[in-house]
Amino acid sequence: MRIEICCIGNRFNMYRNLIALLYHSLVDAGHDVSVSQNRVATDAVSLIVPPMAFRVPELVDELAGRRRRYLVVGVETFDGFSHGRAPDAPDDLEPFRRFFGEAAAVLCLFRQDVEPYRAVTPNPVYLKYGVHPALHEIPDAAARPVDVAFFGDVQRYPARARTIERLRESGLTVDVLADATNAPHELVRNSRLARAKLDLNLAHADHASPQRVVYLANNRRCCVSNVVADPDGYLAATYPCPDEATLVDTCRAIVADGSWRSRGEEAYERVREWAMPRIVAEALEAAFAGGSSVADRAG
Repeated sequence: MRIEICCIGNRFNMYRNLIALLYHSLVDAGHDVSVSQNRVATDAVSLIVPPMAFRVPELVDELAGRRRRYLVVGVETFDGFSHGRAPDAPDDLEPFRRFFGEAAAVLCLFRQDVEPYRAVTPNPVYLKYGVHPALHEIPDAAARPVDVAFFGDVQRYPARARTIERLRESGLTVDVLADATNAPHELVRNSRLARAKLDLNLAHADHASPQRVVYLANNRRCCVSNVVADPDGYLAATYPCPDEATLVDTCRAIVADGSWRSRGEEAYERVREWAMPRIVAEALEAAFAGGSSVADRAG
């Protein structure tokens, strides 16, 4: 099948881990795959990232009539129609409904999204975030002068800022690569992560971010996390802590006893069965069930 993964907007680096994971998994499955930004190929089934792409009127118009020739990838959790209304556009629902309603499927990274998406698409499909050898790309640096590393937004989340400050007050060195919206190239990020003994996940919503925690486990990294609801089991990629004090103590203990490397290997062993080529193949089969003619036309 001819497939193009298309990122709409200016946040390619923010979604890069997922885009790369999909790309390599689809190539392994034998598809003819390309990646683009702010363009949609006419000769391919398009996987569109992120769902907020519906806010680009030109895109919605361009996709009109291409029923089932594109899929939407649900990167963040979906809570009904609330993210479908721009603050200055209360009547934004018509393109919102067209965008999702005419898609072959919405590929949901979170189980909790499947039922809410049924209100806007006839075919929500669960796509568990998995692992791929090509995403094992953070160097296993011998010298790791930094104790803890964190990448993600901080300024908008006081709880994250407080925990990072508590870690520093405990005597640990913490490297923070903030502002996920304007995320740097992965080489910049990964060169920073490689210098740290362990990584931090501070979930700010009611789910763990697989783009962070599963990606880190894919790289055999030790990641300490706070605890949130986790119906997907993504926290298996981490060492979860029930409260802030325990999290700080856990980070200090891992740095002190030097177990971060062995813990990273253990985290990888817990997620290694989440092979993304198989997961993607099953999701595409579900997406196009009853619509094989679309795959035929594209391929």
